[in-house]
Amino acid sequence: MYVRTFSLRDFRSWEAVSVELSPGATVFVGRNGHGKTNLLEALGYLSTLSSHRVASDTPLLRAGTTRAFTGAQVVNAGRELGIDIEINEGKPNRARINQSPARRPREILGILRTVLFAPEDLSLVRGDPGDRRRYLDELLTTRYPRMSGVRAD
Repeated sequence: MYVRTFSLRDFRSWEAVSVELSPGATVFVGRNGHGKTNLLEALGYLSTLSSHRVASDTPLLRAGTTRAFTGAQVVNAGRELGIDIEINEGKPNRARINQSPARRPREILGILRTVLFAPEDLSLVRGDPGDRRRYLDELLTTRYPRMSGVRAD
């Protein structure tokens, strides 16, 4: 599985960006504060429908906007699927699979699978059990997307 292309619009610090990727490792290089982590956060959001940095979606919107967009073309076992999500302030988010509207955003779960380990994750070792449970819940919904409904309940 790999991401062939992904794009953002009004996501965090990015007004608009589109990136083409190839199979294998990719390294984003740049000075501090130029949005490298925002790119990874957007891909993570497509994978899990949540941010590893904030609890709500509002901080994901670029300052002065009321919605953000992130999308990707994902290649898995020779099959390519397009997924995107519109993150709305004060309204439900909307997702699409291959340009067709999804009934619920969680229908895109499982199309893009990611693993993220960030400095904040040191709390898995040192922090309280609630952090470990949250991490395991996220792993469960990544592996078994149908469990996202159970998690939401």
